[in-house]
Amino acid sequence: METDNKSTSGAQLKDEENLEGEPFNYDDILKHLGQLGKFQLRAFLWLCLPAIFPGLITMSLTFTGGVPDYRCFVDGCDEVESQGQGDFSHPWLNNTIPGWEDDASSSDNRIKKQCYVYNHTWNNVEECLAGSDVNIDQEIQCSEWVYDDSIFGSTIVTEFELTCDDEHKQPIASTVYMAGNIFGPLIFGLIADKFGRKAAYTWGILFMGCVVTGSALSKNLITFCVLRFFSGLANLGLFEIYIVWGIESVGTKYRTICGFVYQLCFTVGSALMGCIAFFVRDWQIIQIIIGAPIFLLLALHWLVPESIRWLVATKRYESARKLILKAAKVNKKSVPDHLLVIPNGQSVVKDAEISSTALNENTKNSFVKREGLIDVLRSPVLLKRLVIMIAAWFGGVMGYYGITFSSNNLSDNFFVNYELSMLVEIPAYLCGIYVTDKVGRRPTLCAGMIISGFACLITGLVPEDPAFIRVTFSLIGKFFISTVMAVLYSFTAELFPTETRGVTVGISSTLGHFGGVVAPILADAGRKIDPAFPYIIFAIVNVCVGILGLLLPETNHLPLPTTIQEAVDMEKYTFSLHRCCHRKKEEENCD
Repeated sequence: METDNKSTSGAQLKDEENLEGEPFNYDDILKHLGQLGKFQLRAFLWLCLPAIFPGLITMSLTFTGGVPDYRCFVDGCDEVESQGQGDFSHPWLNNTIPGWEDDASSSDNRIKKQCYVYNHTWNNVEECLAGSDVNIDQEIQCSEWVYDDSIFGSTIVTEFELTCDDEHKQPIASTVYMAGNIFGPLIFGLIADKFGRKAAYTWGILFMGCVVTGSALSKNLITFCVLRFFSGLANLGLFEIYIVWGIESVGTKYRTICGFVYQLCFTVGSALMGCIAFFVRDWQIIQIIIGAPIFLLLALHWLVPESIRWLVATKRYESARKLILKAAKVNKKSVPDHLLVIPNGQSVVKDAEISSTALNENTKNSFVKREGLIDVLRSPVLLKRLVIMIAAWFGGVMGYYGITFSSNNLSDNFFVNYELSMLVEIPAYLCGIYVTDKVGRRPTLCAGMIISGFACLITGLVPEDPAFIRVTFSLIGKFFISTVMAVLYSFTAELFPTETRGVTVGISSTLGHFGGVVAPILADAGRKIDPAFPYIIFAIVNVCVGILGLLLPETNHLPLPTTIQEAVDMEKYTFSLHRCCHRKKEEENCD
């Protein structure tokens, strides 16, 4: 009898455990599906493929827009076939070009060497070598150039002759791309929140493939810059969709890894871009190589399911139910029936069976007013978070690109400089995965900002000789700012509710990417005013943001908030680094 009672009690306890959880609460459902089952893992890995392309596209202008050394084409001395490229140095250049052997560190000397020739008629190379009867006081500006192709072959600078009087046009393509980065996340975030992650992805990929590949056919700088703007808009906007989509598909335990892996894919793409450019020195071919494969990514429309969290948040219960049941079948798990009931207690029926009358009568109470960006802005708690995250994005983006633009200081080889600057991010992300999970998002963000800020300051203030000191602190700065950039995506996504997650991440990234516009301006000011100037600015901004980040709540091992109220309730974790770590044991038991 006692054994029977124990069996009955055990069965009742098991039934009570099975009845735990709210209907269509995805975190409760994941306790039964598994936080990273085969269904979620497959979607996560498929999204790693398109996550490689943002790095390729972003860093491509380093090579397609590279500025080679150039000089005037000397009529009568240079062979006609060498115009544009060929032998860059000749012994007769000192006789034909003013100040050829002078120090080029002076701006006036550099302009003379690149844009002027002596006003003299040369008939053959012998006269050029002799250099007799040359009036060195008469100089004329040239209209044809020869480019040094030792590093860059064909670029937009050589294609559109962005030299001398048009030299100021060289950074336009980079500037408009960063402008696209500013607006892309906001636009695509709104589209993804309204129409779904899959719809935004599909149309975005088609659009990006067209503009990136089409850039190779540009006949002038204006066309290239317009297409480059739209490339930046789609590229970063889509990248943030990958991250939000991926984070929403997995459980609490794996959100950090998800964000870091996608950022690691970005770095892989950036490093791969350097390898491609090393072997392919033609800007048009490079554009085709990185643009044409984008169209193949349309296949993911049929391979990656819509975000179940988004479907639930937008009350598309029937579609969500189908995907949950499919996930349960793939993962070889079962989900209790009570978790698949519409919140008002009515069983979920097929979408086609829901008439307008039934909808009004049976589910009217469950279709509450959707929460939007206005609701976030009206909440003082969430508004504070949004402002801090915008500042964090600004400091992170400015520091990341500021150090990247200075990568030429690391060694004498351009391609080695570039690859070192990219590859240092890989250990940063791997280390970040461990630290962020063990210590938390907030400490990783704050410490990373502060340490990278001081590393930037030291890099700018130490003397150039010995060089290894600057190399070391440049890499330290890039290491920690890369960790910050990776945690920013997942941290921002975790701080806001589902229905506004895409747009809040988009706004933070949008306004934060003004830092990417400021970075090259500060770098240029450093060359003209003082090399330490930009690094001091980076240090001040990053240290201040690192301190400000202490006002954010810790989200480690917390479920993603679905509503505004759930997001506000996270404020109790503002001053606790470890209070929510006890949830880790519960999360481990859900696998």
